[in-house]
Amino acid sequence: MATVKATDLAHTEAQKMLGIITQQFPALINQLYSTGQTMSDPNQWDGPLATKFRGEVWPAAKSDLEKMRTSLEHLQNSVQRILTSISHAGGA
Repeated sequence: MATVKATDLAHTEAQKMLGIITQQFPALINQLYSTGQTMSDPNQWDGPLATKFRGEVWPAAKSDLEKMRTSLEHLQNSVQRILTSISHAGGA
């Protein structure tokens, strides 16, 4: 059986990471999404660069934001497992 080491600092940092993943990143992604939606509205911004933004930049950015959300969900699950493992090992 392998030895597991889990310090109180490891537990604290894992909790901090989970907070960033579940609270800060989603809020930032939502802000970016909302801002991008506004910027892609021709009633708010129009012209050659706006058309390029709507047709090329924003669709790619929206896709990237969705990928980030998915990646964060996977990371959240991993960090949850880490916290469980730390708790079972006796840390914090």
